[in-house]
Amino acid sequence: MRKVCLKTGLSYVAKGISCRKGKVMDVEDDVAEKLMKTGRFEAVDTVPIDPEPVAPDGKSANITSMKKDELIAFAEAQGIDVSDCKNNEERIQRIQSGMDINAFARLASEE
Repeated sequence: MRKVCLKTGLSYVAKGISCRKGKVMDVEDDVAEKLMKTGRFEAVDTVPIDPEPVAPDGKSANITSMKKDELIAFAEAQGIDVSDCKNNEERIQRIQSGMDINAFARLASEE
């Protein structure tokens, strides 16, 4: 058994696994490996205070404080289309849900 914690996105659901950001959960070793391969989880010994999403270049990315152009560039780097979003709130929601869907698709394709 290993302890893992969701570090990117607000929640994650896949084949009997449901977790929320910042909550540590115990999972079997093979499940932990698959979750960690998504890039959204990390192995932990203690609960992190408030992990931030990580941008593709490795820098911390707090999307809630980004400006319009930064959000569009970040979404593009993640492969998420935000062209029809009317404001930053919609862009942030689209990015967060897009990241959830992309990670879920990667996990499903690994099985």
